This record gives sequence, C-alpha cells and structure tokens, in this order.
Amino acid sequence: MEDEFAQIQYSIELLMQDKLPQEVVNHAMNEFTKKKIAKGDLLVHQGVVQKEIYFVISGLLRSFYIDVNGDDITRFFSKEGSVLCYEILFDHKPSNRCIEALEDSVVMSMSCNDFKKLIENHIYCMKAYTKLLERKLEYKIQRESSFLLKSATERYLDFRKGYPQLEKRINLAYVASYIGITPVSLSRIRRAIAEEI
Repeated sequence: MEDEFAQIQYSIELLMQDKLPQEVVNHAMNEFTKKKIAKGDLLVHQGVVQKEIYFVISGLLRSFYIDVNGDDITRFFSKEGSVLCYEILFDHKPSNRCIEALEDSVVMSMSCNDFKKLIENHIYCMKAYTKLLERKLEYKIQRESSFLLKSATERYLDFRKGYPQLEKRINLAYVASYIGITPVSLSRIRRAIAEEI
C-alpha cells in the first residue's frame, strides 16, 4: 500500500507544485483501498450511484456512454496517474456512463464521504480538488470546441497529442468513437497521414 500511496502523493504534488502536508498523508493513507480490475471488467456501471473515487496506479481504463441506439461513445481514457469520478462527488445521482478496464488494472479507491472530509478539513486538499475541477472544465471546453470547430483529422491529431503512445494500447474502434467517427473513416485518416510523411 505504501508504494501505491507514494504514486498518489507524487501525482498530487506534481499537480500542486507543492509538498503534500504530513498530516494529510497520515489521514489519507488509511482511507485508500487497493482494487484489481481485470481487462474487460467494469469499474463503474451506468445507472448506479457512484460512491467512490479512484486513482489509477497501473493499467488503462475507458469511460463511455451508451446512446439510445445501444452504441457506446468513448468519453475519455484514464491511464496511470489519473483520478476518476471526482466530478460526481456532490450530486449522488446514478452514473450516466460506464468505466471499463482496457487492460488489467490496479486502482486505489476512497469513499466519496472520506474524500469530502479530506477536502473540508485540509485547505491543501480543497486547493487540489479545485485544480482538478479546473482541469476537467478546461478539458470539457476543449472537447466541445473541437467537435464544433475542427475536422475529424484535426480531432485525431489532437487525440494523439493529448494521449501520446496510447494508440498502441487500445482498440482503434475506441479511438474512432472518441473523435466521433466510424472506424472506416479513422482508417482513411490514418492512411492519408501516413502517406504525407
């Protein structure tokens, strides 16, 4: 558990550009539980109230929606160092998406209630949480403007820039879903880019 928590601490300190206070370390370390998720298993189920946040220690996960036609639409990918589900902390509504392990993965989980207590009791945690939400908002704004203003090729290039090396680890159908096109269209785009090089 100490090695896993050290990864969490490193990522938080990188985000904050400041050392995690020892009192927060002492409090938080006891609140985390280690979970292993096999490739293909769901960590979060659509329609279920999410009661935990997750920190990805190893592996790769995908968040996706199921639309009215039963098709899944990739929302984002989460690799080592990512935090999952912090945006649902206060609404207590059933999740509108699923999170699936694309590889055998290890996460550290903490109950939302315990996470809220950390935020309420430690100003450092409140600032870190605010920074996470700011990044999430920035990501959502960029995603929205990308679909409104950019071509599929530009969105694909943005994916490669935002998720370097990830393409080698995932099914290309998920990449196509993420940028809002069919796998056939993605193949055409990739072929055109390869021919330009």
